[in-house]
Amino acid sequence: MKTSRTIFIVIIILLIWCTLFSGCVEVTPPSGQNNAQSYGPTSQENANIKNLIKDQNASSSNPNPTSASAQGEISKQPGGTASPEAALPLAENESFVKVTPRDYSHLKQEIPTSYLPYNRPVSTSDRQYVTIYELLNQTFANNASAYAYHLVTPPLYIEMAFYPKMAIDEQEVYKRTGNKEGTIKYTKIRPAQDAWFEMRVYDRDTNEEILREGYGKTYSLTNKTAAIRRSGNFQFDFLGDSISADIVMKIPVNSSTVTTYSEIHELMEEQKTKSELIPPIYLTREDLGEGWQQTGELIHTPRTYSSIFVMQSTGSKLTQEITQYSNISEAETNYAHTKTVNSGETLTPITAGDEGYGFESIRKTSVVFRQGVYLVQLVSYSIPPVSFDELKRLANVVSERITHI
Repeated sequence: MKTSRTIFIVIIILLIWCTLFSGCVEVTPPSGQNNAQSYGPTSQENANIKNLIKDQNASSSNPNPTSASAQGEISKQPGGTASPEAALPLAENESFVKVTPRDYSHLKQEIPTSYLPYNRPVSTSDRQYVTIYELLNQTFANNASAYAYHLVTPPLYIEMAFYPKMAIDEQEVYKRTGNKEGTIKYTKIRPAQDAWFEMRVYDRDTNEEILREGYGKTYSLTNKTAAIRRSGNFQFDFLGDSISADIVMKIPVNSSTVTTYSEIHELMEEQKTKSELIPPIYLTREDLGEGWQQTGELIHTPRTYSSIFVMQSTGSKLTQEITQYSNISEAETNYAHTKTVNSGETLTPITAGDEGYGFESIRKTSVVFRQGVYLVQLVSYSIPPVSFDELKRLANVVSERITHI
């Protein structure tokens, strides 16, 4: 037994001695490559990836990769080859580098143009906006509307403000505090979940949809501003449910154009206001002749026109008062009332209008006539007064103008 144990120990020692002196055998990596990347990065390599990048940045300042320390490390490897760590490729530097921009001188220069057809403004950075069209308080109840517009001078900005139907949520919560308990009702007002709006813009020439914006569904619950930045013939479709919207179309202009636009707008508003007033059937200073001047307060409304003229050289005065009634019956009633007021005078019929009369005295002359819904009164109360014949002539001037309105 002792001899067998001795033989076993000798065999073990021989095996250990053969292993130490036989050397390692080189094999091919799994993918047939000759570098360590075929195995994938080891945990140690992952931990040192930042160090590798730092080494690469540091070595970029030295074009000779075989420094004295590097040569010492290589010489330690069998056959003078590099270790697996040294064979890893250096990572690329991903830092941003500032460079000179390209030459943009060949691009077309922007030419300042007018956003309104009646003016070409000078170039300026003082940009303002002019509303060219607006749809206010448009209610949508599962319906749609559409508008067409030919945009010549873009951009066109579309501002949309939304007013959804509000819903009321009520919640009852049981609460106990100390020896008190009960139900508390909470009320919350919020936009209705079924409130939505959508604007779709189409190119009418190509039928292409170029823009879509809205409220609710897939859109955020906020007001919106959209822009069209090219010219074209466009159609705007607005659709929605349980919501109202304000839609305002604007174009940017400079301050000089805004001034011009404002002046034109004021002129248009003035003309619009005048169109609602009594038309120009009244007497003017040119109708009275040389020497007459207008004085006192001028009243010009949709129903009444009143003015006073005076001749400075003689002191003569003339007052005209024209009233427009809703219907002929009302005009006839008020014409009859003037006869009652002037019943103390000797009334003389005149030919002006549908019916009329006049009178004269030492200090006062007057003519009154009705034509359609108009009642005209010309009165001269002065020393000397305007002659009765002159008042009849002026009455015929007014009557002629009423005929041609």
